[in-house]
Amino acid sequence: MGVRTVTFRLEGGRYVFATSDREVWIVSQHKQEAAELFTRVVRAFAEKGVRFYIEAYEDLGPWRRTLREAGATSRLRLGKTPPPLDRVRWQMPGAPVADAPPPVFQSWEDYMARTTLQQRMPRCYAASKKANRKRLISGAPFTRITAADVWLVIEAARGRCIHCGSLAVESRPSKANGAPAPWAQVGRRIGSLEHLKARVIGGDNFKENLAWACLWCNTWPNERRRAAEDHGGFYPDDAVQDSLTIAGHVVGDA
Repeated sequence: MGVRTVTFRLEGGRYVFATSDREVWIVSQHKQEAAELFTRVVRAFAEKGVRFYIEAYEDLGPWRRTLREAGATSRLRLGKTPPPLDRVRWQMPGAPVADAPPPVFQSWEDYMARTTLQQRMPRCYAASKKANRKRLISGAPFTRITAADVWLVIEAARGRCIHCGSLAVESRPSKANGAPAPWAQVGRRIGSLEHLKARVIGGDNFKENLAWACLWCNTWPNERRRAAEDHGGFYPDDAVQDSLTIAGHVVGDA
């Protein structure tokens, strides 16, 4: 039976449960939410024969008992300085970011004119495959979707992010050898399939629960701002209005 060490800390105003290599990394502005999610992780790993040992640099409160019952042991280190974590593999909000290059596509019409269906479908297939697979703490979905289902979501949204409204039809940048490259500078232009109710809290692949979102908003919920100009946000004339209806979902000014 393996044992993984996790630290619980307050970092940048967010509560964090993380292994030093960030293989396990749960972040939330709310302690309860972070603890609830980590408790799910503890239970999922326990089924695989892996236990967690928590070095708590912030008070866990009643969650210490809950985590113990789930299979994790802990030690309080209040007032101590937590050890540094490995460098994050992607950029967090507030971190310096390179200037965004010009948009690849100038509008939804430009995207449709310059790409073929055969070029668009691999992204849709990848998104459907990810949405259908079993996850560590949410299991397999009740409903399976196809690449065609994902394309319908993109088409209904006209490639726009449901949260900020940016045209999000670009792919993640890659290095010359095909390895992933930093993407934060164009995070609002990279498209991704989102579950409006997250899988981890019971969301499924039902049509009503699917939306198109830029990767930045999908990754960082606290960064969801209408018409945000950071991280390459790009808004053709038809992409941002006083009120947006995207893929059947109305997006207000909040």
